[in-house]
Amino acid sequence: MCFEIRKAVPRDLHAALQLDKEAFGVDAWSILDYAGVFSFRGIKKFTALVGGKFAGFAAAEYDAGRKAVCLMTLAVRPEFRKKGIGTALLKRCEEAFTQTKYFLTVDCENRSAICLYEHNGYRQTGVIHAYYLNGHDAFEMEKDTDKCRI
Repeated sequence: MCFEIRKAVPRDLHAALQLDKEAFGVDAWSILDYAGVFSFRGIKKFTALVGGKFAGFAAAEYDAGRKAVCLMTLAVRPEFRKKGIGTALLKRCEEAFTQTKYFLTVDCENRSAICLYEHNGYRQTGVIHAYYLNGHDAFEMEKDTDKCRI
């Protein structure tokens, strides 16, 4: 499948918000959250397109306190999953920064996302109980590409 990953632009906001609601339900970000993501220059955001159609979205930012990049969100429309788009969005987020350490939180019950992250070098480092509004726990996951180098 042919797809394009590009920097997200303001006209992507509505589609990203809709995808977030579909993917995360009660835990979806609000319009204000997305307005902030699209307004803050320090947040790197990317859109996946398939034939010009919105297929996915991801955003990441540098967390100075942790000295690592935080993958804030990543979602792919159901009809475009398992086609490499999630991996491509993840890699674009990582490549947008010069840091070598990354972290994220993921719903413990979201097996496909956990597999995606593990396949891309992330490892579970902790659990946050009842992290999500739906009551689910979250895995904390990290990746250190500096440790992967020989």
